Amino acid sequence: MNKQLKSAIFYHENKELNKAKNIYEEILKNKIGLEKKELEILYVNYANILFLENSFEKSISYYKKALKLNNLAPITYFNLGVAYLQLNILKEAIESFNKAITFRSDYLSAFVNLGVCYKRLENYALALQTYKKAALLNPNDIDVIFNYSNTLYNLDRFNEAIKGFKKVIFLDKTHYKAYYSLGIAYLNLGKYSDALFCYEKAIELKPDYADAHFAKSNILLLYGDYKRGFEEYEYRWEAKNELKKISYGIPTYDGEDLTNKSILIQQEQGFGDNIQFIRFLSLLLQKGAKKVYCAVKEELKIVFENSFEQVKFVSNNTTLENVDYFCSLITLAKVFDIRVNNLIINEPYLKPLIIKKEFLNKEFNYHIAFVWQGNKEHKNDKNRSINIRYFKQLFKEFPNIAFYSLQLNEKENFSDYDNVFDYSNFISNFNDTAQIVERMNLIISIDSSLAHLCGALNKKTWLVLPFVPDFRWMIDTNISPWYSSLKLYRQDETKNYSKVFKKIKNDLQKEINKYWFLFKNIFIKKT
Repeated sequence: MNKQLKSAIFYHENKELNKAKNIYEEILKNKIGLEKKELEILYVNYANILFLENSFEKSISYYKKALKLNNLAPITYFNLGVAYLQLNILKEAIESFNKAITFRSDYLSAFVNLGVCYKRLENYALALQTYKKAALLNPNDIDVIFNYSNTLYNLDRFNEAIKGFKKVIFLDKTHYKAYYSLGIAYLNLGKYSDALFCYEKAIELKPDYADAHFAKSNILLLYGDYKRGFEEYEYRWEAKNELKKISYGIPTYDGEDLTNKSILIQQEQGFGDNIQFIRFLSLLLQKGAKKVYCAVKEELKIVFENSFEQVKFVSNNTTLENVDYFCSLITLAKVFDIRVNNLIINEPYLKPLIIKKEFLNKEFNYHIAFVWQGNKEHKNDKNRSINIRYFKQLFKEFPNIAFYSLQLNEKENFSDYDNVFDYSNFISNFNDTAQIVERMNLIISIDSSLAHLCGALNKKTWLVLPFVPDFRWMIDTNISPWYSSLKLYRQDETKNYSKVFKKIKNDLQKEINKYWFLFKNIFIKKT
Protein backbone atom coordinates (compact mmCIF):
# COMPACT_ATOMS: atom_id res chain seq x y z
CA MET A 1 0.00 0.00 0.00
CA ASN A 2 1.11 3.55 -0.74
CA LYS A 3 3.16 4.79 2.22
CA GLN A 4 1.43 8.14 2.45
CA LEU A 5 -2.00 6.51 2.41
CA LYS A 6 -0.88 3.96 4.98
CA SER A 7 0.29 6.80 7.23
CA ALA A 8 -2.99 8.68 6.80
CA ILE A 9 -4.99 5.58 7.68
CA PHE A 10 -2.89 5.16 10.84
CA TYR A 11 -3.70 8.70 11.97
CA HIS A 12 -7.33 8.23 10.96
CA GLU A 13 -7.73 5.06 13.01
CA ASN A 14 -6.11 6.80 15.99
CA LYS A 15 -8.57 9.74 15.79
CA GLU A 16 -5.90 12.23 14.69
CA LEU A 17 -8.21 13.45 11.97
CA ASN A 18 -6.49 16.74 11.08
CA LYS A 19 -3.22 14.95 10.35
CA ALA A 20 -5.05 12.29 8.35
CA LYS A 21 -7.02 14.91 6.41
CA ASN A 22 -3.88 16.86 5.49
CA ILE A 23 -2.25 13.72 4.08
CA TYR A 24 -5.42 12.71 2.21
CA GLU A 25 -5.55 16.15 0.59
CA GLU A 26 -1.88 15.99 -0.35
CA ILE A 27 -2.41 12.61 -2.02
CA LEU A 28 -5.53 13.91 -3.81
CA LYS A 29 -3.46 16.58 -5.52
CA ASN A 30 -1.68 14.02 -7.67
CA LYS A 31 -3.05 10.49 -6.91
CA ILE A 32 0.18 9.14 -8.43
CA GLY A 33 0.92 5.48 -7.84
CA LEU A 34 -2.44 4.59 -6.29
CA GLU A 35 -4.16 1.38 -7.25
CA LYS A 36 -7.93 1.27 -7.75
CA LYS A 37 -8.59 -0.18 -4.29
CA GLU A 38 -6.29 2.36 -2.65
CA LEU A 39 -8.06 5.20 -4.48
CA GLU A 40 -11.42 3.92 -3.27
CA ILE A 41 -10.13 3.86 0.33
CA LEU A 42 -8.79 7.40 -0.10
CA TYR A 43 -12.15 8.75 -1.34
CA VAL A 44 -14.18 6.96 1.36
CA ASN A 45 -11.90 7.94 4.24
CA TYR A 46 -11.67 11.55 3.10
CA ALA A 47 -15.46 11.68 2.69
CA ASN A 48 -15.89 10.29 6.22
CA ILE A 49 -13.79 13.13 7.65
CA LEU A 50 -15.72 15.71 5.63
CA PHE A 51 -18.94 14.19 6.99
CA LEU A 52 -17.69 14.56 10.58
CA GLU A 53 -16.95 18.22 9.79
CA ASN A 54 -20.57 18.63 8.60
CA SER A 55 -19.36 19.21 5.04
CA PHE A 56 -22.09 16.91 3.77
CA GLU A 57 -22.19 18.10 0.16
CA LYS A 58 -18.45 17.62 -0.29
CA SER A 59 -18.59 14.24 1.42
CA ILE A 60 -21.31 13.15 -1.02
CA SER A 61 -19.12 13.99 -4.00
CA TYR A 62 -16.30 11.78 -2.67
CA TYR A 63 -18.61 8.90 -1.74
CA LYS A 64 -19.84 9.02 -5.34
CA LYS A 65 -16.24 8.95 -6.62
CA ALA A 66 -15.63 5.86 -4.51
CA LEU A 67 -18.78 4.16 -5.86
CA LYS A 68 -17.63 4.73 -9.43
CA LEU A 69 -14.63 2.60 -8.56
CA ASN A 70 -16.65 0.00 -6.65
CA ASN A 71 -20.41 0.05 -7.02
CA LEU A 72 -20.88 -3.03 -4.86
CA ALA A 73 -19.86 -1.49 -1.52
CA PRO A 74 -22.87 -1.46 0.87
CA ILE A 75 -21.15 0.62 3.55
CA THR A 76 -20.36 3.39 1.05
CA TYR A 77 -23.98 3.45 -0.10
CA PHE A 78 -24.99 3.60 3.54
CA ASN A 79 -22.66 6.53 4.29
CA LEU A 80 -23.89 8.30 1.17
CA GLY A 81 -27.48 7.81 2.35
CA VAL A 82 -26.71 9.25 5.78
CA ALA A 83 -25.09 12.31 4.18
CA TYR A 84 -28.17 12.84 2.01
CA LEU A 85 -30.35 12.39 5.09
CA GLN A 86 -28.40 15.10 6.91
CA LEU A 87 -29.26 17.45 4.05
CA ASN A 88 -32.87 16.21 4.04
CA ILE A 89 -32.47 15.09 0.40
CA LEU A 90 -34.77 12.17 1.02
CA LYS A 91 -35.26 10.66 -2.43
CA GLU A 92 -31.51 10.16 -2.90
CA ALA A 93 -31.14 8.98 0.71
CA ILE A 94 -33.80 6.30 0.17
CA GLU A 95 -32.13 5.13 -3.04
CA SER A 96 -28.78 4.89 -1.26
CA PHE A 97 -30.12 2.91 1.72
CA ASN A 98 -32.00 0.55 -0.60
CA LYS A 99 -28.79 -0.02 -2.56
CA ALA A 100 -26.96 -0.84 0.67
CA ILE A 101 -29.71 -3.33 1.60
CA THR A 102 -29.56 -4.87 -1.89
CA PHE A 103 -25.94 -5.82 -1.35
CA ARG A 104 -26.34 -6.66 2.34
CA SER A 105 -29.81 -7.88 3.26
CA ASP A 106 -29.06 -7.87 7.03
CA TYR A 107 -27.90 -4.23 7.13
CA LEU A 108 -29.79 -3.18 10.27
CA SER A 109 -28.60 0.45 10.33
CA ALA A 110 -29.67 0.90 6.73
CA PHE A 111 -33.18 -0.30 7.58
CA VAL A 112 -33.35 2.06 10.57
CA ASN A 113 -32.29 5.10 8.53
CA LEU A 114 -34.55 4.11 5.66
CA GLY A 115 -37.43 4.17 8.13
CA VAL A 116 -36.37 7.64 9.23
CA CYS A 117 -36.62 8.82 5.63
CA TYR A 118 -40.15 7.48 5.26
CA LYS A 119 -41.14 9.11 8.57
CA ARG A 120 -39.88 12.48 7.38
CA LEU A 121 -41.98 12.04 4.28
CA GLU A 122 -44.89 11.22 6.63
CA ASN A 123 -45.26 7.87 4.91
CA TYR A 124 -45.75 6.17 8.26
CA ALA A 125 -47.17 2.95 6.83
CA LEU A 126 -44.00 2.36 4.79
CA ALA A 127 -41.83 3.39 7.75
CA LEU A 128 -43.63 0.82 9.89
CA GLN A 129 -42.99 -1.93 7.32
CA THR A 130 -39.31 -0.99 7.25
CA TYR A 131 -38.96 -1.15 11.03
CA LYS A 132 -40.76 -4.50 11.08
CA LYS A 133 -38.11 -5.86 8.73
CA ALA A 134 -35.42 -4.41 10.98
CA ALA A 135 -37.04 -6.04 14.02
CA LEU A 136 -36.76 -9.43 12.34
CA LEU A 137 -33.00 -8.91 12.19
CA ASN A 138 -32.74 -7.92 15.86
CA PRO A 139 -35.97 -7.77 17.92
CA ASN A 140 -34.12 -6.26 20.92
CA ASP A 141 -32.32 -3.48 19.09
CA ILE A 142 -33.18 -0.29 21.00
CA ASP A 143 -33.05 2.00 17.96
CA VAL A 144 -35.40 -0.28 16.05
CA ILE A 145 -37.91 -0.53 18.89
CA PHE A 146 -37.77 3.21 19.57
CA ASN A 147 -38.28 4.20 15.95
CA TYR A 148 -40.97 1.56 15.47
CA SER A 149 -42.81 2.89 18.52
CA ASN A 150 -42.55 6.48 17.34
CA THR A 151 -44.05 5.43 14.02
CA LEU A 152 -46.95 3.76 15.84
CA TYR A 153 -47.42 7.06 17.66
CA ASN A 154 -47.51 8.93 14.33
CA LEU A 155 -50.26 6.54 13.23
CA ASP A 156 -52.27 7.40 16.41
CA ARG A 157 -51.75 3.87 17.71
CA PHE A 158 -50.91 5.20 21.13
CA ASN A 159 -51.41 2.10 23.27
CA GLU A 160 -49.11 0.06 21.02
CA ALA A 161 -46.57 2.88 21.04
CA ILE A 162 -46.63 2.94 24.84
CA LYS A 163 -45.77 -0.77 24.98
CA GLY A 164 -42.81 -0.14 22.69
CA PHE A 165 -41.47 2.82 24.66
CA LYS A 166 -41.77 0.80 27.86
CA LYS A 167 -39.71 -1.96 26.26
CA VAL A 168 -37.02 0.56 25.32
CA ILE A 169 -36.91 1.78 28.95
CA PHE A 170 -36.76 -1.82 30.19
CA LEU A 171 -33.71 -2.39 27.99
CA ASP A 172 -32.15 0.98 28.78
CA LYS A 173 -33.34 2.79 31.90
CA THR A 174 -31.32 5.88 30.93
CA HIS A 175 -33.13 6.39 27.61
CA TYR A 176 -34.49 9.89 28.30
CA LYS A 177 -35.98 10.21 24.81
CA ALA A 178 -38.08 7.09 25.40
CA TYR A 179 -39.45 8.62 28.62
CA TYR A 180 -40.29 11.83 26.73
CA SER A 181 -41.98 9.94 23.89
CA LEU A 182 -43.87 7.78 26.40
CA GLY A 183 -45.14 10.99 27.98
CA ILE A 184 -46.35 12.33 24.63
CA ALA A 185 -48.23 9.08 24.00
CA TYR A 186 -49.86 9.23 27.45
CA LEU A 187 -50.83 12.85 26.76
CA ASN A 188 -52.77 11.84 23.67
CA LEU A 189 -54.76 9.40 25.79
CA GLY A 190 -55.57 12.15 28.27
CA LYS A 191 -53.39 10.54 30.95
CA TYR A 192 -51.91 13.81 32.12
CA SER A 193 -50.37 12.67 35.41
CA ASP A 194 -48.63 9.75 33.65
CA ALA A 195 -47.36 12.14 31.00
CA LEU A 196 -46.03 14.55 33.64
CA PHE A 197 -44.24 11.72 35.44
CA CYS A 198 -42.52 10.69 32.20
CA TYR A 199 -41.42 14.23 31.36
CA GLU A 200 -39.96 14.62 34.83
CA LYS A 201 -38.10 11.31 34.49
CA ALA A 202 -36.65 12.51 31.18
CA ILE A 203 -35.53 15.76 32.85
CA GLU A 204 -34.05 13.80 35.75
CA LEU A 205 -31.93 11.85 33.26
CA LYS A 206 -31.09 14.93 31.16
CA PRO A 207 -31.66 18.16 33.12
CA ASP A 208 -31.22 20.41 30.06
CA TYR A 209 -33.67 18.45 27.89
CA ALA A 210 -35.65 21.39 26.49
CA ASP A 211 -38.31 19.28 24.75
CA ALA A 212 -39.27 17.62 28.04
CA HIS A 213 -39.30 20.93 29.93
CA PHE A 214 -41.55 22.49 27.28
CA ALA A 215 -43.87 19.48 27.30
CA LYS A 216 -43.96 19.61 31.11
CA SER A 217 -44.99 23.27 30.96
CA ASN A 218 -48.07 22.39 28.94
CA ILE A 219 -49.21 19.83 31.53
CA LEU A 220 -48.63 22.25 34.41
CA LEU A 221 -50.63 24.94 32.60
CA LEU A 222 -53.44 22.48 31.88
CA TYR A 223 -53.54 21.80 35.63
CA GLY A 224 -53.67 25.54 36.33
CA ASP A 225 -50.19 25.65 37.90
CA TYR A 226 -49.33 28.89 36.13
CA LYS A 227 -46.33 29.84 38.26
CA ARG A 228 -44.29 26.74 37.43
CA GLY A 229 -45.99 26.35 34.06
CA PHE A 230 -44.95 29.69 32.62
CA GLU A 231 -41.45 29.29 34.02
CA GLU A 232 -41.08 25.98 32.18
CA TYR A 233 -42.74 27.51 29.10
CA GLU A 234 -39.59 29.56 28.56
CA TYR A 235 -37.98 26.35 27.23
CA ARG A 236 -40.12 26.81 24.10
CA TRP A 237 -37.21 28.66 22.51
CA GLU A 238 -34.79 25.76 22.94
CA ALA A 239 -37.19 22.89 22.20
CA LYS A 240 -37.45 21.36 18.73
CA ASN A 241 -40.19 23.42 17.13
CA GLU A 242 -40.63 26.27 14.70
CA LEU A 243 -40.28 28.98 17.38
CA LYS A 244 -37.19 31.16 17.12
CA LYS A 245 -36.20 33.55 19.88
CA ILE A 246 -35.55 37.08 18.71
CA SER A 247 -32.74 39.12 20.23
CA TYR A 248 -32.40 42.88 19.81
CA GLY A 249 -29.18 43.23 21.76
CA ILE A 250 -30.88 45.08 24.63
CA PRO A 251 -31.69 43.87 28.17
CA THR A 252 -34.57 41.41 28.52
CA TYR A 253 -37.29 42.72 30.79
CA ASP A 254 -37.81 40.78 34.02
CA GLY A 255 -40.13 42.99 36.06
CA GLU A 256 -37.89 46.01 36.67
CA ASP A 257 -39.37 49.43 37.40
CA LEU A 258 -40.06 51.14 34.08
CA THR A 259 -40.27 54.76 35.24
CA ASN A 260 -38.92 56.92 32.40
CA LYS A 261 -37.99 53.75 30.50
CA SER A 262 -39.19 52.40 27.16
CA ILE A 263 -39.86 48.78 26.31
CA LEU A 264 -40.50 46.77 23.15
CA ILE A 265 -42.86 43.81 23.30
CA GLN A 266 -42.50 41.30 20.49
CA GLN A 267 -45.51 39.31 19.28
CA GLU A 268 -45.07 35.57 18.91
CA GLN A 269 -46.81 32.46 17.60
CA GLY A 270 -50.37 32.71 16.25
CA PHE A 271 -53.02 35.41 16.13
CA GLY A 272 -54.88 33.82 19.03
CA ASP A 273 -51.79 33.90 21.26
CA ASN A 274 -51.37 37.60 20.58
CA ILE A 275 -55.01 38.37 21.35
CA GLN A 276 -54.88 36.30 24.54
CA PHE A 277 -51.73 37.85 26.01
CA ILE A 278 -52.05 41.43 24.74
CA ARG A 279 -54.07 42.20 27.89
CA PHE A 280 -50.84 42.36 29.90
CA LEU A 281 -49.62 45.50 28.13
CA SER A 282 -51.63 47.51 30.65
CA LEU A 283 -49.40 46.15 33.44
CA LEU A 284 -46.34 47.67 31.74
CA LEU A 285 -48.02 51.06 31.82
CA GLN A 286 -48.75 50.54 35.52
CA LYS A 287 -45.01 49.94 35.98
CA GLY A 288 -44.48 53.54 34.86
CA ALA A 289 -43.25 52.87 31.32
CA LYS A 290 -42.57 56.08 29.44
CA LYS A 291 -43.19 54.32 26.15
CA VAL A 292 -44.48 50.86 25.29
CA TYR A 293 -43.88 49.61 21.77
CA CYS A 294 -45.46 46.39 20.57
CA ALA A 295 -44.52 44.67 17.32
CA VAL A 296 -47.59 42.90 15.92
CA LYS A 297 -48.88 41.43 12.70
CA GLU A 298 -50.63 43.87 10.39
CA GLU A 299 -53.95 42.05 10.60
CA LEU A 300 -54.18 42.89 14.32
CA LYS A 301 -52.95 46.49 14.32
CA ILE A 302 -56.24 48.38 13.90
CA VAL A 303 -58.14 46.62 16.67
CA PHE A 304 -55.13 46.72 19.00
CA GLU A 305 -54.47 50.41 18.34
CA ASN A 306 -58.08 51.26 19.07
CA SER A 307 -57.95 49.24 22.31
CA PHE A 308 -54.59 50.34 23.77
CA GLU A 309 -54.24 54.00 22.87
CA GLN A 310 -51.15 54.51 25.07
CA VAL A 311 -49.20 51.78 23.27
CA LYS A 312 -47.36 52.34 20.00
CA PHE A 313 -47.98 49.35 17.73
CA VAL A 314 -45.33 48.80 15.08
CA SER A 315 -44.55 46.32 12.35
CA ASN A 316 -41.79 43.73 12.71
CA ASN A 317 -39.49 45.62 10.35
CA THR A 318 -39.78 48.99 12.12
CA THR A 319 -36.55 50.64 13.30
CA LEU A 320 -36.70 51.90 16.89
CA GLU A 321 -34.12 53.88 18.85
CA ASN A 322 -33.50 54.39 22.57
CA VAL A 323 -35.39 51.31 23.73
CA ASP A 324 -34.35 50.20 27.22
CA TYR A 325 -35.92 46.72 27.47
CA PHE A 326 -37.26 43.95 25.30
CA CYS A 327 -39.68 41.14 26.16
CA SER A 328 -41.60 38.51 24.21
CA LEU A 329 -45.35 38.84 24.66
CA ILE A 330 -46.13 35.48 26.29
CA THR A 331 -43.16 35.86 28.64
CA LEU A 332 -45.08 38.68 30.34
CA ALA A 333 -47.21 36.00 32.03
CA LYS A 334 -44.07 34.75 33.80
CA VAL A 335 -42.71 38.22 34.50
CA PHE A 336 -45.94 39.34 36.21
CA ASP A 337 -46.42 36.01 38.01
CA ILE A 338 -49.83 35.44 36.45
CA ARG A 339 -52.02 32.88 38.20
CA VAL A 340 -55.46 31.47 37.42
CA ASN A 341 -57.02 33.83 39.96
CA ASN A 342 -55.20 37.03 38.94
CA LEU A 343 -55.57 37.18 35.18
CA ILE A 344 -56.76 40.77 35.62
CA ILE A 345 -59.52 40.63 33.05
CA ASN A 346 -61.27 43.94 32.49
CA GLU A 347 -63.66 42.68 29.87
CA PRO A 348 -63.95 43.56 27.14
CA TYR A 349 -60.31 44.54 26.76
CA LEU A 350 -60.54 44.84 22.98
CA LYS A 351 -62.84 47.22 21.15
CA PRO A 352 -63.06 47.47 17.38
CA LEU A 353 -62.87 50.67 15.44
CA ILE A 354 -66.49 50.81 14.28
CA ILE A 355 -67.00 51.69 10.67
CA LYS A 356 -70.75 51.79 10.26
CA LYS A 357 -71.85 48.85 8.18
CA GLU A 358 -75.01 46.81 8.32
CA PHE A 359 -73.95 43.19 8.49
CA LEU A 360 -77.04 41.37 9.68
CA ASN A 361 -79.73 39.77 7.54
CA LYS A 362 -82.87 41.49 8.77
CA GLU A 363 -85.09 38.56 7.84
CA PHE A 364 -83.80 36.77 10.97
CA ASN A 365 -83.92 37.69 14.66
CA TYR A 366 -81.15 35.46 15.97
CA HIS A 367 -77.65 35.48 14.50
CA ILE A 368 -74.76 33.03 14.93
CA ALA A 369 -71.24 33.34 13.49
CA PHE A 370 -69.12 30.21 13.12
CA VAL A 371 -65.83 28.72 11.91
CA TRP A 372 -64.92 25.07 11.54
CA GLN A 373 -61.38 25.01 10.15
CA GLY A 374 -58.16 26.29 11.72
CA ASN A 375 -54.75 26.91 10.22
CA LYS A 376 -53.91 23.71 8.33
CA GLU A 377 -50.23 24.23 9.10
CA HIS A 378 -50.91 23.98 12.84
CA LYS A 379 -49.46 20.77 14.28
CA ASN A 380 -52.75 19.88 15.97
CA ASP A 381 -55.06 20.90 13.15
CA LYS A 382 -56.34 17.37 12.50
CA ASN A 383 -57.75 17.31 16.05
CA ARG A 384 -59.00 20.85 16.55
CA SER A 385 -60.63 21.41 13.15
CA ILE A 386 -64.10 19.96 12.54
CA ASN A 387 -65.86 18.51 9.53
CA ILE A 388 -68.39 21.07 8.26
CA ARG A 389 -71.10 18.39 8.29
CA TYR A 390 -71.56 18.90 12.05
CA PHE A 391 -72.48 22.53 11.49
CA LYS A 392 -74.72 21.61 8.58
CA GLN A 393 -76.81 19.57 11.02
CA LEU A 394 -77.42 22.79 12.97
CA PHE A 395 -78.37 24.68 9.82
CA LYS A 396 -81.10 22.11 9.12
CA GLU A 397 -82.30 21.85 12.72
CA PHE A 398 -82.64 25.63 13.13
CA PRO A 399 -83.94 27.09 9.85
CA ASN A 400 -85.13 30.27 11.62
CA ILE A 401 -81.62 31.17 12.78
CA ALA A 402 -79.16 33.03 10.55
CA PHE A 403 -75.68 31.46 10.44
CA TYR A 404 -72.69 33.47 9.22
CA SER A 405 -69.50 31.78 8.07
CA LEU A 406 -66.39 33.75 9.02
CA GLN A 407 -64.15 31.01 7.67
CA LEU A 408 -61.16 32.29 5.72
CA ASN A 409 -59.15 30.29 3.15
CA GLU A 410 -61.65 27.43 3.15
CA LYS A 411 -64.60 27.87 0.83
CA GLU A 412 -67.77 25.85 1.26
CA ASN A 413 -70.93 25.85 -0.83
CA PHE A 414 -73.94 26.86 1.30
CA SER A 415 -76.40 27.25 -1.57
CA ASP A 416 -78.61 24.46 -0.15
CA TYR A 417 -79.34 26.56 2.94
CA ASP A 418 -81.45 29.73 2.96
CA ASN A 419 -80.24 30.63 6.45
CA VAL A 420 -76.45 30.42 5.91
CA PHE A 421 -74.36 33.33 4.66
CA ASP A 422 -70.68 33.46 3.78
CA TYR A 423 -69.29 36.68 5.25
CA SER A 424 -65.61 35.90 4.69
CA ASN A 425 -65.46 38.44 1.84
CA PHE A 426 -66.14 41.23 4.35
CA ILE A 427 -62.97 40.36 6.28
CA SER A 428 -59.50 41.72 5.57
CA ASN A 429 -58.28 42.08 9.17
CA PHE A 430 -59.36 41.40 12.75
CA ASN A 431 -61.09 44.76 13.08
CA ASP A 432 -63.46 43.67 10.30
CA THR A 433 -64.10 40.38 12.08
CA ALA A 434 -64.68 42.18 15.37
CA GLN A 435 -67.30 44.46 13.81
CA ILE A 436 -69.25 41.45 12.57
CA VAL A 437 -68.88 39.59 15.86
CA GLU A 438 -70.15 42.56 17.86
CA ARG A 439 -73.52 42.23 16.09
CA MET A 440 -73.93 38.50 16.74
CA ASN A 441 -76.06 36.84 19.42
CA LEU A 442 -73.70 33.87 19.61
CA ILE A 443 -70.46 32.56 18.11
CA ILE A 444 -69.64 28.87 17.75
CA SER A 445 -65.96 28.28 17.09
CA ILE A 446 -63.24 25.69 17.10
CA ASP A 447 -60.02 26.51 18.97
CA SER A 448 -58.95 29.35 16.71
CA SER A 449 -58.11 33.03 16.77
CA LEU A 450 -61.83 33.81 16.43
CA ALA A 451 -62.49 32.28 19.86
CA HIS A 452 -59.82 34.50 21.42
CA LEU A 453 -61.15 37.57 19.65
CA CYS A 454 -64.69 36.87 20.86
CA GLY A 455 -63.46 36.31 24.41
CA ALA A 456 -61.51 39.58 24.35
CA LEU A 457 -64.68 41.33 23.08
CA ASN A 458 -66.69 39.61 25.84
CA LYS A 459 -69.07 38.07 23.31
CA LYS A 460 -71.03 34.92 24.11
CA THR A 461 -69.05 32.10 22.49
CA TRP A 462 -69.28 28.34 22.50
CA LEU A 463 -65.86 26.84 22.00
CA VAL A 464 -65.53 23.28 20.66
CA LEU A 465 -62.39 21.56 21.95
CA PRO A 466 -60.64 18.28 21.11
CA PHE A 467 -60.20 15.61 23.79
CA VAL A 468 -56.66 16.81 24.52
CA PRO A 469 -56.96 20.62 24.52
CA ASP A 470 -54.35 23.31 24.23
CA PHE A 471 -52.88 24.34 27.59
CA ARG A 472 -54.92 27.53 27.91
CA TRP A 473 -58.25 25.72 28.16
CA MET A 474 -57.24 23.56 31.14
CA ILE A 475 -59.18 20.34 31.90
CA ASP A 476 -62.39 19.25 33.66
CA THR A 477 -64.14 22.60 33.32
CA ASN A 478 -66.55 24.20 30.87
CA ILE A 479 -65.46 27.75 31.69
CA SER A 480 -62.23 29.63 31.03
CA PRO A 481 -60.31 31.79 33.49
CA TRP A 482 -59.10 33.78 30.47
CA TYR A 483 -62.49 34.71 29.03
CA SER A 484 -65.69 34.79 31.08
CA SER A 485 -67.94 34.86 28.00
CA LEU A 486 -66.73 31.47 26.71
CA LYS A 487 -68.44 28.14 27.32
CA LEU A 488 -66.30 25.09 26.56
CA TYR A 489 -67.60 21.97 24.83
CA ARG A 490 -65.12 19.12 25.08
CA GLN A 491 -64.75 15.78 23.35
CA ASP A 492 -64.71 12.81 25.71
CA GLU A 493 -62.23 9.93 25.46
CA THR A 494 -64.07 8.60 22.38
CA LYS A 495 -62.86 11.71 20.52
CA ASN A 496 -66.30 11.89 18.94
CA TYR A 497 -67.64 15.26 17.79
CA SER A 498 -71.15 13.84 17.30
CA LYS A 499 -71.63 13.80 21.08
CA VAL A 500 -70.36 17.36 21.34
CA PHE A 501 -72.75 18.67 18.72
CA LYS A 502 -75.66 16.79 20.22
CA LYS A 503 -75.10 18.81 23.41
CA ILE A 504 -74.65 22.01 21.39
CA LYS A 505 -77.95 21.33 19.61
CA ASN A 506 -79.77 20.83 22.94
CA ASP A 507 -78.20 23.93 24.48
CA LEU A 508 -78.95 25.98 21.40
CA GLN A 509 -82.60 25.02 21.59
CA LYS A 510 -82.69 26.18 25.23
CA GLU A 511 -80.91 29.38 24.23
CA ILE A 512 -83.44 30.09 21.50
CA ASN A 513 -86.38 29.37 23.81
CA LYS A 514 -84.95 31.75 26.39
CA TYR A 515 -84.28 34.39 23.75
CA TRP A 516 -87.83 34.24 22.38
CA PHE A 517 -89.30 34.38 25.88
CA LEU A 518 -87.34 37.57 26.64
CA PHE A 519 -88.05 39.01 23.20
CA LYS A 520 -91.78 38.36 23.60
CA ASN A 521 -91.88 39.99 27.06
CA ILE A 522 -90.03 43.04 25.81
CA PHE A 523 -92.44 43.31 22.88
CA ILE A 524 -95.49 43.06 25.21
CA LYS A 525 -94.12 45.73 27.56
CA LYS A 526 -93.50 48.11 24.67
CA THR A 527 -97.00 47.69 23.31
